[in-house]
Amino acid sequence: MNKNQKFLIGSIGALLTGIAIGLLVAPKDGKDTRKLIKNKANDLGGNAKDKYEKSLEELSVLADRLKDGFLKNVSNAKDKAGSVADNVNERVRGVVSNNG
Repeated sequence: MNKNQKFLIGSIGALLTGIAIGLLVAPKDGKDTRKLIKNKANDLGGNAKDKYEKSLEELSVLADRLKDGFLKNVSNAKDKAGSVADNVNERVRGVVSNNG
């Protein structure tokens, strides 16, 4: 786990702890507080899910772009190799026909 991931996890933990403490000391009855905690937890869960799904979509797009770039580079390398092979072949034939 890298430094940024540890920081993010710590920040989320601190945020949730702060929210929970704030709700527990708030001047509301237990039923209202539990309902509020449940709603906040659902909101946080929904936001996390949305961010996760968005990240997956972005990674998928990035993977497709990397794949396309890789295939393009492979195609260019094949073309250049074919050109070099043709050039070498022509030179060898020229040398053979001049010597023969």
